[in-house]
Amino acid sequence: GPAVGERGEQLARETGRGRIIARSAPHEMSVCGYLADVEGNLEFFERYMEISRVLSWEGDRRDALVLKDDCHFVYGGDSVDKGIGDVRFVKLLNKLKEKHPDRVHMIIGNRDCNKLRLSVELSEEALEKALEDTSFPYWLPEKDRVTPKKFLEDEGNLPNTMHNRLKWMLKHTMGADGAFDRRRVELALTQGKEESAVTDDEVLKSYIDMVTPGHEDGFMLKYMENGRLAHMFGGVLFVHGAVTEENAGTLPNTQAKCASVGEWVEALNAFCTAELDAYKKAPMGCPPEGFHYTKRPAHALMDYGVPGGADGKSVIYAGFNGKDGNPQPLAQSVEGFLKAGGVRLICAGHVPHGDCPSVVRGDSVHFLTSDTSYSKFGHKTSWGVDNRGVAVGEVLLTKEGSATCHGILADGTKYEYVLGAP
Repeated sequence: GPAVGERGEQLARETGRGRIIARSAPHEMSVCGYLADVEGNLEFFERYMEISRVLSWEGDRRDALVLKDDCHFVYGGDSVDKGIGDVRFVKLLNKLKEKHPDRVHMIIGNRDCNKLRLSVELSEEALEKALEDTSFPYWLPEKDRVTPKKFLEDEGNLPNTMHNRLKWMLKHTMGADGAFDRRRVELALTQGKEESAVTDDEVLKSYIDMVTPGHEDGFMLKYMENGRLAHMFGGVLFVHGAVTEENAGTLPNTQAKCASVGEWVEALNAFCTAELDAYKKAPMGCPPEGFHYTKRPAHALMDYGVPGGADGKSVIYAGFNGKDGNPQPLAQSVEGFLKAGGVRLICAGHVPHGDCPSVVRGDSVHFLTSDTSYSKFGHKTSWGVDNRGVAVGEVLLTKEGSATCHGILADGTKYEYVLGAP
């Protein structure tokens, strides 16, 4: 395919017709690759690497990435939970960010920030106090909540241990059923062991270590430190979920609204940094005042990543889809706010849909969503169900707000289409 953003012409094809519809001089092009919602599925990421026009592998070991000169890369959030590559994938991103701090950016998704909960909830005090607590998870209707005690009973009267509390957290509060055993598989692969040789203690330790400040295996906390809630690349705005009437210009824990998009993006990221600073300064485990689900370091950031969190004003847990599951046009007030801030295109993920990026055009602002994690629901791999099949795609963006989407559909068909800037 055409090497968009390399020195030479930009070739863009109209979907299904193969016609060149745009050429740009090399000095006018600055390209940003975009991918979201890998969710620990390393096989999916390896398929992405086969088609990527901005990233390549460094050597044969596949333990480091190379970013093309003059290109940028944005990862759109949700890095873990649904595959056997959580550790390796996040470490690849962190290493790439260290090499190119000004050209690589990671967006924080709900599956990323909810891991901060592990510090407090996997403590001796929480183990006892939360056993029969029916108030959590508070974002679910009470009828849908499962207490740790009920989980232990349903799983065959399991003992109330840290390992089983983590399994409850993953299954009933993080949407990651089976992640405990998938982490065991990954640890076995990376340590050259049989799966049976990796103990529950080792799996538990891996989860706790990944969010422990200063730990050499604190890869998930490092991702959060490297990450941000929103990012601008020229006229392109990146968030994990969506920009809506409820969240546009708003900040957590305040009724004030930002006057401009630039001020809003800066304030959201400052909020995130402050929350992470508070988390890192606090001791691991329960705070001195005791265990409470909503009174703990960085709770406001954790709350920002759950359904209805931040009074329903989160850009993480939001979507562009209507009640029928189809993307809806931006509200006029939202489009006006974004246009005034120089935004031409929003890129997001979070809500699965189809097998290629979805595009909705507005009068002055378009949006594009790219979570294809349900592209082939029920599809099985060697390690379990991944719901993806062969579908994979990449989005290539210019600062002017145009996008080239290319990849492979669930049936194996190659595609490429261009969304021009409004």
